[in-house]
Amino acid sequence: MLQFARWLFQQLFPAACPLCKQTFPAGWAEPFCSSCSAGFLVLPSGRCSCCALPFGGGANSSHLCSRCLQNPPAFSQVHALGRYEKSLREAIHQFKFNNQVSLDRPLAEILAAVIPPGCEFDLIVPVPLSPARLRHRSFNQALLLGRELGKRLAAPVENGLLVKQVETIAQHDLSASERQRNLQGAFRVTRNLSGERVLLVDDVMTTGSTLRACSSVLQGAGSGDIQVAVLGRA
Repeated sequence: MLQFARWLFQQLFPAACPLCKQTFPAGWAEPFCSSCSAGFLVLPSGRCSCCALPFGGGANSSHLCSRCLQNPPAFSQVHALGRYEKSLREAIHQFKFNNQVSLDRPLAEILAAVIPPGCEFDLIVPVPLSPARLRHRSFNQALLLGRELGKRLAAPVENGLLVKQVETIAQHDLSASERQRNLQGAFRVTRNLSGERVLLVDDVMTTGSTLRACSSVLQGAGSGDIQVAVLGRA
């Protein structure tokens, strides 16, 4: 009876791509359909070995970018699912701005796959929203991703550890230097750390100012190695 009920459910509600809603072919096991997956563009091999900034001009080597050389961040490495373009950009926008919160699981599944098996973390910490922004959006997309990553990486998620205490203006229209000034004093840590290895989670990394600010206060509170996981890298 249970097997028949499962079969009937599958006939009435066939599995579909969470982004484009196209029905999966029989036996499909990937989180997204082939068309959407083709639009998830991996980062080039030529990128910063710390912040994952893609290098232009067809470079294929992995070394530090000029910013990480001149002003090293508190984090040691960035794990990014892909370029903030095409299907990945659309998925992030649907997830973040159109309340498609069910995208947290498939996005976290493929994000976890780009984190090397040897990476171990004591804590997963989502980048927080300010109280006003959280009330407006009603959810923190970084927290949803972090929780799903925690299940896959067997690491606890500590939501209240990092707090955004200042309501900053929107970052997207600011230059890199303006973003850095905008975030001064914006974050704090609610307890001292004792060398815990931290995976800091956010949805998108553009200039990296937010992640630099967050990792700096985590390091100041006594964390161990800090790495970053993001969906899109601009």
